[in-house]
Amino acid sequence: MTARHAVALALAGALAACDSKPAPRPVAAAPVAAAPAAPAPVQDAKKPGEPEWSYSSVGKRDPFRSFLSENARGQGNLTTRCATPLGRFELEQLKLVAVVTGLEDPVGMVEAPSGVGYSVRRGACIGKNGGVVAAVRSGEVVVSEWAMRADGTRDRTQTVIRLPKEAALNLEE
Repeated sequence: MTARHAVALALAGALAACDSKPAPRPVAAAPVAAAPAAPAPVQDAKKPGEPEWSYSSVGKRDPFRSFLSENARGQGNLTTRCATPLGRFELEQLKLVAVVTGLEDPVGMVEAPSGVGYSVRRGACIGKNGGVVAAVRSGEVVVSEWAMRADGTRDRTQTVIRLPKEAALNLEE
């Protein structure tokens, strides 16, 4: 029994030592004559005259909302899109297949991806962005349209749709 009592006392002593705080270290006394004046304590509190800062979102856009949806809402009133069948296609999807010049009002023929051909003259509406045919020249059709930039401004761009090389070679004959 004495061995059991000795083990229990050792265990109790070890557990009691875990709860106690370590003894503070002795601080070496500094010479009084060499000690400079202690600096004033730094105050973490704000000055009494300063207002508390707060964020106001008035007049700022929501950073989590897409700017494209805002632009689409703003253009809901504008009818810049073409109501013609050519308004369903992007300009890159259309292929110029023929140009008739020598007339007072030249005519171009574009082919849609579905294989249907459409004649276009100067001033005709063409493309999804509401483009207008600016000129029909020998071997090309120039389309002028308004493009929406990322910052919301609109720029006028001109796209040239040209005849393919093999069709353009037949113009020389």
